[in-house]
Amino acid sequence: MICVGYVGVEAFDIILYIGRTLTTLNYPVLIVDLSETGALTKAIYHGMEMDSLEDIIHYRNINYIRKVPKDSELKDYSKGVVFIVYGHNYKENLPLKMNYLNIITDPYPSNIDKINQVLCSADVVNIKLSILVRNIITIDDFDRVKGSLTYLQDHANTRYVYHDIYDYENALRCQTSQVISFRRISSGMKKIIISEISKMLPFIKPSIIQKAFYCAGKGVT
Repeated sequence: MICVGYVGVEAFDIILYIGRTLTTLNYPVLIVDLSETGALTKAIYHGMEMDSLEDIIHYRNINYIRKVPKDSELKDYSKGVVFIVYGHNYKENLPLKMNYLNIITDPYPSNIDKINQVLCSADVVNIKLSILVRNIITIDDFDRVKGSLTYLQDHANTRYVYHDIYDYENALRCQTSQVISFRRISSGMKKIIISEISKMLPFIKPSIIQKAFYCAGKGVT
């Protein structure tokens, strides 16, 4: 089982795109949403009388729950990928061993302050840490954010993605239509998604991951 955590501002679109591509590669995917923001809940169709606070919701080969699952429930993902979505409420000592932690922020100082609080208190020494600054307008935004991360770990990988109208429309569609579609996507977002999957599954050829990415974006399973 590969366990990937997400902390910070909303990244529901990125998580869904990565998850959808992984299912195209025949990897079982479970999203454990502890963020309480409602963003992923809005994007996942629940059906009548389905409660993701109690049970795992199955939607387009992606599985979703809003509580820490039982060991018996995790068995189905022993050869898959589990995403833990924290929002700004990072919790340690969960019964899941974290392999990767992705911290997501944007250029706003208020969100950077929240990230600093996490970096100050969290034990991330033995976790592969990445920081993504999304929705920047100029490279100066990225440089400013990077300089403001007081507790930035030396081993952390820092990246950025520009604000893009297609990325905005795709993310909006995820919630308004509950459709995971990313046919038109920025080159920066595409690079983030493919690199994340390559990091998790380094034994899969990049060409195979790219093919799965295109199929997932078109809704082809």
